[in-house]
Amino acid sequence: MNKIANILDSARTLSRDERRRLINELDTLDPPATSAAQELPEPFEALRALSGMVHSDFVDIATNKYEHVAAAVQSKD
Repeated sequence: MNKIANILDSARTLSRDERRRLINELDTLDPPATSAAQELPEPFEALRALSGMVHSDFVDIATNKYEHVAAAVQSKD
């Protein structure tokens, strides 16, 4: 970390044009690496893959969807 602090201290003494040149040179050193966030799976991806595959004792629209849809369609007629 001392090396970085030394570099920053030295960079502070540069003129505006020299600092701009330094930034341009640093930008060309390495292409930006993929961030760790890009490599991670989407949040809750594993849970979404399991959705609808687990039995539930609760009665709601999700567990009896066909019954509820049929009732809704019949009530419109």
